[in-house]
Amino acid sequence: MSIEHEESQNKKSETANNGRWHQVSILGELVGGALVAVSGLALFTVLNEREFEIVSPFAVAGFFLLVVGLWAYYRSERTWFGRLGKLSYWTMSGGTVVTAISLPIAEYGPGVAFIGFLFGLLVTMIGAIGFGIAMLRADVTPRVAAWLLILALPIGVPLTIAFTTYVMGEGADPWGGPMVFYGLAWVVLGHHLRTGEQND
Repeated sequence: MSIEHEESQNKKSETANNGRWHQVSILGELVGGALVAVSGLALFTVLNEREFEIVSPFAVAGFFLLVVGLWAYYRSERTWFGRLGKLSYWTMSGGTVVTAISLPIAEYGPGVAFIGFLFGLLVTMIGAIGFGIAMLRADVTPRVAAWLLILALPIGVPLTIAFTTYVMGEGADPWGGPMVFYGLAWVVLGHHLRTGEQND
């Protein structure tokens, strides 16, 4: 009887922990994704140095929130990942951590740290492609989020270059598009988790 009671308590504790991770994941994805997407969208306007100083803190906050959201997402949703999902998730998460750490250092410290930001963002986007494919295979998350992750690098970069060059009349840094796609993907996933929670 005591063993059954202990097992029941363990299950309740595990369910409560999953619920907490679920909540943290939703918050990190919705807010962090929105901040990253808006910051990326601002780059399409070809910011000058002073304007970039205004936008940069929002991007920093967004990436740090996504780091928290990504970890919580893994704890909450890892059951469907599979081999490709796990490998690409950790690649994407590692890149996001590097991006989150290096961006404020580059902004407020040595400019050479910006290389770390670019490297981290590239690794993030490569991981996002694999994770998007894993999402399509599992077919348990919104397909639009999967496609946003997959297309963030191959479409986001040329889209940014083309828009800033031919519409704004001045070529700008090409990572605005990938940030928009990546941020929106996590907003969609956060909304999906929140909607599923309300339906339970």
